[in-house]
Amino acid sequence: MTATATASTAPITAAATAAAHCCVVIVHYRGAADTLAAVASVRAHARGIAIVVIDNDSPDGSGTELAAAFADAGDVSLLREPGNGGFGAGCNRGIDFALQAFPALQQLLLLNPDAELTAGALAAMQDTARRHTDAGVVGCRIVRPDGSVWFENGRFRRWTSSRCHCRAPAGGREFASDFVTACCMLLDAALLRQGLRFDERFFLYSEDVDLCQQVRHRGRTLWITPAATVVHRGGGSQSGPPVLGELTADQVHWLTRSKVLLARKHLRWPERLLFLLLAALAKPLVGLCIAPRGRWLLPYGRGLWHGLRADSTAGGPRGVSPPPSPSA
Repeated sequence: MTATATASTAPITAAATAAAHCCVVIVHYRGAADTLAAVASVRAHARGIAIVVIDNDSPDGSGTELAAAFADAGDVSLLREPGNGGFGAGCNRGIDFALQAFPALQQLLLLNPDAELTAGALAAMQDTARRHTDAGVVGCRIVRPDGSVWFENGRFRRWTSSRCHCRAPAGGREFASDFVTACCMLLDAALLRQGLRFDERFFLYSEDVDLCQQVRHRGRTLWITPAATVVHRGGGSQSGPPVLGELTADQVHWLTRSKVLLARKHLRWPERLLFLLLAALAKPLVGLCIAPRGRWLLPYGRGLWHGLRADSTAGGPRGVSPPPSPSA
């Protein structure tokens, strides 16, 4: 997507802009209540910080609802996109805006619209970043509303690109990791000024896995601090009935496409070959054991095909536009 987002709220004051060392970027798509709750948590637990909200052309009219809610807000800039280029594209628009609006920016926090900061979370992540000067990304412990763990550590499983969430090491201390979820991710603004962006060919899913690989390829590290906690409600932007576990047909399609693209982009050819064999043969057999009715097979096959067709060498964050989703 190449069209430019338009700001629909009053700009953050010049004094606040000049002094901003950290800002929060939230990508919104459907459901104003979740995004309003996310913004409220930032206001409560990171007072005075600038907030940038990107509406990815929400079809439910929630972008207009947010515009009304933030009309007189001096701490929020709402950018309304003319089309939905995917989660990574929305993040990139927010990053571009923040770097231009806040010249003194040192850190940028990405926060999901269905997530909420808790007391001291941002400060704990910033403390970790200060202790590890080579850190490009800092993450945190993420729990569901019932207190169960949703994310506490990450890994890049080269053979399957599955189950990127894993258990944290014992001890309760901050630790280096291979992957930090973009549900809550504190980024070093210096890396962003050097051109680090989400690859927009990942329309949905795995874009954060790819970004973390980019950070590591640039010689920077990723850290997670369990001293910081975020609550993740898990709203989800893909509607429809589940066809494989809790996944809808659209989610199966985009997840499969993104994993194939990730493998083609980051794996050596022997690894890619094994990955594709597992994806084409082993995973469908496992899937049929989980969901014997096979309603997921068509979106899964489309995801494989679209992942293989995607241009894995197109440079820059604004790469090839994604194919239509199965329900489009």
